[in-house]
Amino acid sequence: MTYPFSALLDGYRRLWPNRSLAAGPLDEQESQTLLYETIRQELRDEWTHPRVRQSSEVKFYYAVKRVAASDLPDGMKVALIQAYLTVMEQLQANHT
Repeated sequence: MTYPFSALLDGYRRLWPNRSLAAGPLDEQESQTLLYETIRQELRDEWTHPRVRQSSEVKFYYAVKRVAASDLPDGMKVALIQAYLTVMEQLQANHT
């Protein structure tokens, strides 16, 4: 089953409830953009002080582990992990 990006964004919010993300109604394109941008910031560890930032690979590992251990439906877990993979591949492509 495929999930719309608005549902994936809601799943992301459930996993990280303390993250302040745009509230209010978003269309699918806005939800996708917000989800990918938030994941990109997370993987680049932009919310951490520069001296203690971890690599994208380490952040990816922890994120996938958190998604896998969550109580989200299995299909949503797979879709969120796929979103992380997409962003991670973009980050890797930009570094080469």
